[in-house]
Formats: sequence, C-alpha cells, structure tokens
Amino acid sequence: MNTSPFHRVAVACVLGLFLGGCSLLKPSGITPRTFVLTAAASAAETSPGSTNIVIGIRTVKVPGYLSGKGFAMRQGSNEIVYLEDAEWAERMDNALQRVLAANLCSFIPTDQVRLSLWGAESVSAQVEVNVEQFDVDANGEAVLKAWWRVMSNKGELIDSGRFSASRKGPSPKVDANGAAASMSALVADLSHTLAQVIQRQEK
Repeated sequence: MNTSPFHRVAVACVLGLFLGGCSLLKPSGITPRTFVLTAAASAAETSPGSTNIVIGIRTVKVPGYLSGKGFAMRQGSNEIVYLEDAEWAERMDNALQRVLAANLCSFIPTDQVRLSLWGAESVSAQVEVNVEQFDVDANGEAVLKAWWRVMSNKGELIDSGRFSASRKGPSPKVDANGAAASMSALVADLSHTLAQVIQRQEK
C-alpha cells in the first residue's frame, strides 16, 4: 500500500513519542535489587522454653510514602527519594507485621502468633503498631518512629507508648543491603520493647 510522505512523517512522530515515553519511564534501564526485612537472631538458646502466651498482631499502619515497594531514602527533613537500584520485595506493612511476629516468637518466646482475625478469647495479648517514620538517609542513619499499644484479649489497654530510635549504618546508595540490615535491627529494638510489656503482663 502506498503511503504519502505526510503519512510516513506522522507515523515516525508517533513512534518517536512512544519510544521517548518508554525511555522516560525507565531512564537508566536498571534492574533493581530486591531486599527484605529480616528477623533478629533467635533468642531460644537463652530462653527457658516456649510459653503458652498467644499473641495477635494487627496489620501495621504505615505512612503513605511506605505504601509501595520503593526503597525510601530521606534527604533533609521533608524530602523522600526512592532508590533506582533497590526496592523491597514486599509491602512495608506486611514486612513489619511478619518480622514483628518472628521476633516476638523468639524474644518471649512463643510459637503461637496470630496475624489474621482471631477470637477475643484466643489470644493473651493484642499488639497494634502505627508507624510515623521508617527510612534511612544518605549518610546511613536509619530511623524508626512509631506509636504502639498492647491490649488484653478483652480489648482493655495494658500499656502504650511511642518508640523512637536510630541506628547508624552504611549509606543505602553504597550498600542497600547494609541499610536494610540497620532497618531490621530497629524493628528488633521495637520488638524487644513489646516483648517486655507482654511478659510483664503475664507474670
């Protein structure tokens, strides 16, 4: 089929815009490495044995900038950028709930943790965590700030508080794996706080 010069030019322009749009979506062609938060080393060797405590951990609430899988890096006090060459393997709310559960299993210790719906009488304590900030800056300082509360199986408040801590590690731009390890250590610190509250209640 014959085409006019004008038609050929129009097709070339559309194709050029399409390819240009694709290049804007992936400017560098980088395939990001994927990371997960990890649980703390098991405390089983220093613990007397598994207890009968049953813990329910509700879905962890996170701010909007952590709702995806982007690896957030803080620049200054109010700017967030996402690394091109690193991302999380799962949503941060799911990752935090998973790692809190694994840590509490070790720190209390117990092998009975509920992550979904549970009956009011089926748990010894219920844990709620609301994260304000969880990220790392370009200098490698990881920060976790969160409100938490522990309730009885009847929904009565046992204790509550605000957790705020930081850990110094490698810059995520240089060593994203090391930065992820620093963030995992902060989750372990929060888990220790929650474990102490739950254990006091059970004594």
